Amino acid sequence: MVLLLFIRHGQSESNVNKILSHDINGYPLTNEGKLQAKKTADELKKIRISKIFTSPVLRAYQTASIIGNELGIIPIIDDRLRERGLGELNNKKFDPNDHWKLKLTKGQIEVKGLESWDSMKKRLSEFVYSLADNDCAIVVVSHYDPIRALIGYILDLDDLSAYGISLPNASITTVEFEKDKNMFKIHSIGSPIISQSLLSKLNRYIITINT
Repeated sequence: MVLLLFIRHGQSESNVNKILSHDINGYPLTNEGKLQAKKTADELKKIRISKIFTSPVLRAYQTASIIGNELGIIPIIDDRLRERGLGELNNKKFDPNDHWKLKLTKGQIEVKGLESWDSMKKRLSEFVYSLADNDCAIVVVSHYDPIRALIGYILDLDDLSAYGISLPNASITTVEFEKDKNMFKIHSIGSPIISQSLLSKLNRYIITINT
């Protein structure tokens, strides 16, 4: 079995300014985002982490690098973890109280070049299956929509049905995959910490310190 700890990137300048962007460069982490990444790294020290994979997008790569520095692991870039392709919405401001996703679903707007939900589900599930032969815990740094799409893949949810999934910046979503049974198990979604309750379910991945 492989344990995947999906981390949404820390707070970025695009989050603060309510800007949508799939650009590789630009919109780095804020100081708050860097602190969030450090706190998440401290939580991840509870688990015996073997590898870190990250989206190539700057805000995710910075988050992975902060975590990697704390854990002594160099992050590996995987393009399948990139931000949702936003088409003509790229680098546009949005109003969270009048969300573009709801407008799109209701047919009130059209967005040319927007990456589909199925496309995200496909690339994220392919990423997971590519790691299925590992028997360890792996950190995966990505973005809100791609992580939400993987949850949608596991639970068979469409984009709107998964609309209410909350994934705060630097939060932890824990997914275990057993290749022989082709079985997923979600242990946490958007959690700020790795709780004692969760650790009790993940004892095979926990770092044991002899005293």
